[in-house]
Amino acid sequence: MSLDGLRAWIGEVERKLGMRTRVFLVLVAIAVGGAGAAIYLAAEADEGQVGAADLRAVESRLETESEALQQLQTRVEVLEAERQPASGATKEEEKAKP
Repeated sequence: MSLDGLRAWIGEVERKLGMRTRVFLVLVAIAVGGAGAAIYLAAEADEGQVGAADLRAVESRLETESEALQQLQTRVEVLEAERQPASGATKEEEKAKP
């Protein structure tokens, strides 16, 4: 094997090694970027979680709204009872009247 053949072989190995190094650096950059994005998304997701205090506040509000709804239903029933004629006519009889 001549010296020129060895130089050519070494040059080919260096080109392959250079290409592999560039590919490896690109893959490392992608991996670091992906890890950074994952950390950022995990931190953002943690901030968006609902805590126990938030759940208690929603439950309290639902109870208040439920009580208000019950009061409205009672008031509607009272108004419907007041609207009924004194003769005791039913809803069907009222609908039949012109």
